[in-house]
Amino acid sequence: MTFKKRLPGLVKGAFFGLRLHVLFHPFAHLYIWIGNISRLSKWIRQQDNLLINDCYTSKFEYTKRFELYEVVIKDQQLDEAIDYLEFGVSKGTSMQWWINRNKHPETVFYGFDTFTGLPEDWGPFKKGDMSANNAIPDFNDPRCQFYQGLFQQTLGKFLAEGKLSNRKKVIHLDADLYTSTLFVLATLYPYLNKGDILFFDEFNCPTHEYLAFDEFCRSFYVEYKTLGAVNNFYQVAVMIK
Repeated sequence: MTFKKRLPGLVKGAFFGLRLHVLFHPFAHLYIWIGNISRLSKWIRQQDNLLINDCYTSKFEYTKRFELYEVVIKDQQLDEAIDYLEFGVSKGTSMQWWINRNKHPETVFYGFDTFTGLPEDWGPFKKGDMSANNAIPDFNDPRCQFYQGLFQQTLGKFLAEGKLSNRKKVIHLDADLYTSTLFVLATLYPYLNKGDILFFDEFNCPTHEYLAFDEFCRSFYVEYKTLGAVNNFYQVAVMIK
C-alpha cells in the first residue's frame, strides 16, 4: 500500500491515540467555515447566464429580493395558480408580498413558523431571536393557512393531509438554520417536480442554507438551474430540473 493510501489511517490513529482533538477541536468551526466559504465562492463563480445577478456589490439592499421575485415570476409565469410554501414566516413581509402579487383564486399559501423565534442559535443571533411574539400574521386572505411549531413537528402532518397539488410549487426557504433548511428540503424531496422553484433568503451563509442545499443536492442527486441572485447571492432562486 502506498503512503498516500496509508496516510488517512495514520492521521486517524494519531488523533485517536494521542487525543489530538484537544488541540484542534477549539478551531473546528473555523475549519468548516473556511472549507465551505471556499466551496461557495467556487460555486458562485460557476453560475452564469442568470436572469439577475449583482455580484459583486458592496451595498446590501434587502428590498432587492423583491426584484428577484419579480424577475423569476415573469420568466417562469408564476402569475398562474401555484402552491406557495414559506418556511420562516416571522412577521410575514415576504409572504404578504407574494399574496399581493399572485391574485389567482386557486393559488394557495402555506406558512410554517414557530412564531416564537429561532429554535437554536444562528451566528450572532440567539435562540428565541427574531420572534413574532407568538403572533400569526393575519392577511385576511382565505387562500392562506399557517402551521405553527417546529418544521420537524408540522411539515410531516401537513404532507399527510394531502393538500399539495401537482401544479407548480414555489418554496420560500427563510429558515436561516442548516438543520431546519436541510430537514425541509429532504422531507419535500418526494414531492418536488421538474419546474418547481426554490427561493433562499440567506443562501450565502456557508455553514447554513448553502451547506444544507449542497448536501441535499448531492445526497438526492438533485439537478437544478440557478435562475438569479441578489445581494452577492444572499437571496437566490433555483429551479428543479
